[in-house]
Amino acid sequence: MTKKHSKTILDLEKVMLCNDAAKEAYENAEYEWKLKELLSKARYNANLTSSDVARKLKVAPSNIHRIESNPSKSSMQTIFKYLDACNAKIDFNLSS
Repeated sequence: MTKKHSKTILDLEKVMLCNDAAKEAYENAEYEWKLKELLSKARYNANLTSSDVARKLKVAPSNIHRIESNPSKSSMQTIFKYLDACNAKIDFNLSS
């Protein structure tokens, strides 16, 4: 007979995020994920392939892959150019 796990995801999250460095890394990963999702959605809505975006930006397709896989390493100017190539606009909102 196998023993079932008694901890929930929330229990594990509390244990794993018990220090400031872990919390900061978790939040940074969440921001990165949201930015990846934004770029993916923009390209999908524009019905473009990564090669299409590369042609519009006059860069190699590998550059588009780099931007999409690790957007936090790209400049804001690069992100804006990418979104412009996808005919996408972003709206900035500040929340506290």
